[in-house]
Amino acid sequence: MKQLVLNRRQFLKATAVTGIATALGGSFKTGFTQGEAVNSAPAAETKIIKTNCRACIANCGVLAHVKNGRVVKLEGNPEYPMSKGALCAKGLAGIQALYHPNRNKYPMIRVGNRGENKWKRISWDEALDTIAKKLMETREKYGAETVFCSTGGGGNPEFWSIPRFCNAFGTPNWFEPGCAQCYLPRTLTFALMYGGPDTSIADSNCLEIYDPDDTPMKTLVMWGTDPSYSCPAGGGGAVAELRARGVRTVVIDPRLTPDAAKADVWLPIRPGTDVALMLAWTRYIIDKKLYDQDFVLKWTNLPYLVDVKTQMLLRASENAEGTPDTFMVWDTKTNSAQPLAYPWNDNLTPALEGTFMINGVECKTGFQLLKERSEPYTLEKAAEICWLDANKIEEAIKLYALNSPGGISLGVATDQNPNSVQAAMGAGTLNVLMGNVEKPGVLMNRFKTSGIAPIFTYIVPPALKLLSEEQLKKRLGGIEYKGLLQWWAAQPSAVLDAILTGKPYKPRVWLDRSGNKFGVLANSSAWVPALEQLDFIVHMYMYPTSFSTYADILLPTTEWLETNMPVESMNKVFARQAVTHLWETMDETLIWSKLAKRCADLGHENCQKAFDLDFMGKDLPYWNSMEELLDIFTKSAVKMNWKEFAQKAPIEYLPMKEYKEYYVYKKIDPQTGLPAGFNTPSKKLEVYMENMIILGRTGKPFSTYPLPPASKDYNPLPYFLEPHESPLEGSELAKEFPLVMTNGRVPVYHHGTLRNVPWLREIYPVPEIWINPKTAAKYDISQGDWVYVESKRGKIQAKAWLTEGQHPGVVYMERFWNPETMDTETRGWREMNVNILSKNDAPFNDVVGTYTLRGYLVKISKADGPPKGVWLKPQEFKKWLPEPSDPTKEVEV
Repeated sequence: MKQLVLNRRQFLKATAVTGIATALGGSFKTGFTQGEAVNSAPAAETKIIKTNCRACIANCGVLAHVKNGRVVKLEGNPEYPMSKGALCAKGLAGIQALYHPNRNKYPMIRVGNRGENKWKRISWDEALDTIAKKLMETREKYGAETVFCSTGGGGNPEFWSIPRFCNAFGTPNWFEPGCAQCYLPRTLTFALMYGGPDTSIADSNCLEIYDPDDTPMKTLVMWGTDPSYSCPAGGGGAVAELRARGVRTVVIDPRLTPDAAKADVWLPIRPGTDVALMLAWTRYIIDKKLYDQDFVLKWTNLPYLVDVKTQMLLRASENAEGTPDTFMVWDTKTNSAQPLAYPWNDNLTPALEGTFMINGVECKTGFQLLKERSEPYTLEKAAEICWLDANKIEEAIKLYALNSPGGISLGVATDQNPNSVQAAMGAGTLNVLMGNVEKPGVLMNRFKTSGIAPIFTYIVPPALKLLSEEQLKKRLGGIEYKGLLQWWAAQPSAVLDAILTGKPYKPRVWLDRSGNKFGVLANSSAWVPALEQLDFIVHMYMYPTSFSTYADILLPTTEWLETNMPVESMNKVFARQAVTHLWETMDETLIWSKLAKRCADLGHENCQKAFDLDFMGKDLPYWNSMEELLDIFTKSAVKMNWKEFAQKAPIEYLPMKEYKEYYVYKKIDPQTGLPAGFNTPSKKLEVYMENMIILGRTGKPFSTYPLPPASKDYNPLPYFLEPHESPLEGSELAKEFPLVMTNGRVPVYHHGTLRNVPWLREIYPVPEIWINPKTAAKYDISQGDWVYVESKRGKIQAKAWLTEGQHPGVVYMERFWNPETMDTETRGWREMNVNILSKNDAPFNDVVGTYTLRGYLVKISKADGPPKGVWLKPQEFKKWLPEPSDPTKEVEV
């Protein structure tokens, strides 16, 4: 087998004008060695360098084999405690991604009209100077808020670099296509309810599952998550190991995924109805008294009394900052309302249920309100709403509730419709009711961390203090959807609407670091007229995408094999370290720093303040290299600079027995002499989420300034919202569009990435639409047929995959785009992109503004054949294979 490396060809002269396919690769497969060097290169030993994959967010351990500066082989690092030496197809394809002939190699500037796809190579200095001058001109003429930024989950994002830059520049506007549609609903809810991490396996939480030799776990519920597809090397392998050791599993998923096929109970739920099913589980557990009564009484706020009219908890007193208020309970001994001092009073016997009149005010316990909220959702009602069998629902509940310890892992599926936050509330509530919190065998645990790789390896602090109160109030969607404050983000649909209408002001400049926005934004066609109205667009990424054709400047970013970043996994810290460096690519984290420095040099006062100096130190307001930035963390934590740390990594910062810290809430706080409790204001698990009401009214606890209230209070308990495009009887829309569309990952791609990698496209060349055979027969569709798929918003194609593992009323399709047709009129995103069909208008989630990526209505019909120009055969993808050469030199930017 040939080693996958590059052959040097002379690149275009700096003044040349060319199309994107040739300027960024095409027939010009640019490397660093003349062809004749293949014969004259001296023999060299192969070095094995420890690093970490970033083809998705799992960060699996990698051993990179490097010869003469080239990466020639990748394999898993068995030291990595989550993946244990395994690598999935995405990670193994890292060499093809790194040496792809169409990599973005140099900064490029558009020449001619936007959309003509003509580019000229420029230097980094010219690129950054041009961008900074445009930013400063726009800020001076229209205001800083008319500049907005965005990022995405694919590639090597350093998420907080974007809000850090925005806060320094003075714009409140940045967004991430996922965010409210991917993960934020869960991180927000668990932060407010629990003060600990969420239960996402794909995001490397649920840490208990990775130590199968030392866990008493009996049951694992995978709700809207498919580790075998989303993170096969890590979470997928861990779940398989647990199953092999006898752990029982329940899977709630519209698709028959491998995890569903292996489950003890599979519930193929109708997309968008998860909260109805969660409320049915809640009702059953309450009615049958299956919950952990002692834990619920003593460590949740459910016994606390709530004023029914105001929805606020009754307080006997408000304590000083940092100590919990004293709340009221109904004492059954004295038959009266009594203050319950934290953490408990054995002289009281609080009622868990009940309605009481207190000084003429109707009050109920939080538990009573939860019970009433779940009351309508009988097993039969849930079966009707969710298109399930009532007996199967009961079987699943019993399996979970009668086999403790265990837990519910909540995945991305529930984040992708307007009931998103409520689903996270529902899942958290079920874990808490069963007492599946901070003990061996459960998913909600606060294990110890190293402090070296904070915030999921996103190390740059966001510098919130630099954004003024005036500018914060201008955040698009920020007043209505205050849950976005946890990530300090704007709402995508609000940004789009502002561009198109000019209200409340018109955004004019877009800086983006991500892949193909057309592949991941809902109703992607709606963004075309907006892009045409923008004054200036910058796109930073590893390779060109459909979005690149609308840009004015292209900046080449590093692939994961060219990047440095600390990575924490369980009780160890690893070093994702650059094993080579090609062309003039630059780490995104460095780009944002250099750009802010350019703005400071042009007289921007906030950028001159140089971010959050309390954190970075007076000597490092900006960083000129990644090593300069990373030294801060490693010197502080392990008394080494980054290079020393990378050579010695992985470092075990705690023995596993000490790392896995249980019952953290019971630990005595030496300052108070009381149990530490949870990271919430009450120090209890706040299942009745009064803090949601406070968030909506003020922005607390996330806002640095008081904000005007949202148009309505956020609800403190989960509630079910029927999908706006409903397939139920009486729906006029359902007569034309009778099928419900759902999405979900396949194991060879992550978000919108890697559709240009030959081996992966050979495995999964085009998106399939999964259809039940009975449904397919209605439309004369057979296995392998090409199909039209259409919603109110557009029409695309897909290839039919007939399966009994799909409900007759539901179809599934994975998001897709086609790099091979980028130079055609479709720009590669109009052929088979499921997000042409999805919904980006109201209703939105009331807390975070989630729009509808799943659970909308479509229709299907038979097509004559595939879209024009789409590659289907393995030999067609050879054009994207790297060519062999030897050696490859490293470069400095």
